[in-house]
Amino acid sequence: MSDHATPHRLSCHHCGVAYQRPVLAPGEWATCFRCGSTLETYAVFSAGAWLAVLIATVISFALANAFPVATLYVQGAGQAASFIDAVVITWNVGYPEVAAITFAAGFFLPACQLGLLVWIFSALAVGRMPLFFETVIHWVDRLKPWCMVPVFLMGVMVAVVKLAGLASLTPGIGLFATATSAILITALTRLNSEKIRSMAHDLGLPAKPAPISKPPSLTIIMRTWALMLGAVILYIPANMLPIMRVSTMGSESAHTIMGGVIELWHMGSWDIALVVFIASVAVPLFKLVALGTLVFLTQQRTGIKLRERTHLYVIVEFIGQWSMLDVFVVILLSALGHFGSLLSIEPGGGAAAFGGVVILTMLAAMGFDPCLAWRLAGHRKHLRRADLESTH
Repeated sequence: MSDHATPHRLSCHHCGVAYQRPVLAPGEWATCFRCGSTLETYAVFSAGAWLAVLIATVISFALANAFPVATLYVQGAGQAASFIDAVVITWNVGYPEVAAITFAAGFFLPACQLGLLVWIFSALAVGRMPLFFETVIHWVDRLKPWCMVPVFLMGVMVAVVKLAGLASLTPGIGLFATATSAILITALTRLNSEKIRSMAHDLGLPAKPAPISKPPSLTIIMRTWALMLGAVILYIPANMLPIMRVSTMGSESAHTIMGGVIELWHMGSWDIALVVFIASVAVPLFKLVALGTLVFLTQQRTGIKLRERTHLYVIVEFIGQWSMLDVFVVILLSALGHFGSLLSIEPGGGAAAFGGVVILTMLAAMGFDPCLAWRLAGHRKHLRRADLESTH
């Protein structure tokens, strides 16, 4: 890769430093000297290879939503359900907000992101600049945190374990297609605007350097506190109200989040119980405490442990979507457990409140800019040449 083919700079989105972009060799990656964040890795895949991955992802994603994830048999009667079936049933039983959240996170937004990436790489693969390039790569970054197919796959696994004791369950084509698309979508998370822009430059296309971001505003602190307060308020009914109701042969039981964890533990599925506890109890609490700590220390304009705080923010941002696990479990159970008086599973008010907690905490984490912590502690954005680390 020649020097003239590289863009002018790489910007660290976590501390705000701008660097001259280095030429990386195979096996190397560039990290920020100040905060330690990874800025760029050597591009193993070409644009054509990424297009092939995208086509495979689109096919598997279409199959995952066209075919049932599983079929549940109760006294000889079978009930099959795909993800779309689960959304429709959840809407029909009176929880449109839960249906809308899960439809957006499990289908609509992933489909939009795949469409944008196909648009980009179908042009890059033949050496052309995609139309509306800047707008499209901007939306690729905005949509990525909300695409939760891997979380839905884990939700399917939990639902299978929960239903195993009630009836006979047969996996469907949709389950295997969901597993495939989850793996491929996870691989696609490596693509962001910075990486795509660099690939366009390396192809000799006229991609503009990334625009220099404005200094973060102090208003994001109050906005983050407000979103976190809303999440804390919703967290109370999310844990107090039933997340689902189960009716079997005239008897009815309600399950809260912790009730579901305890039930899985008593069934002997301690590993699945641990996963649900971490995703639905520990992760939301950790996000609230960690993000509150980050915002508070930023307000204090302290430079204590800035690098460690930046790494903590990356963790908070990464784990945000996994709290949706219980919501996906509930809608899938509602779709499969639909046998009238024999077996009926419906979402509860806790599912809607918990979905709100997930959305508000994700918005709070995404809206907070860790660059503000560095800036208020006295560090400023500047271009560095010699300090960029290139690691084998």
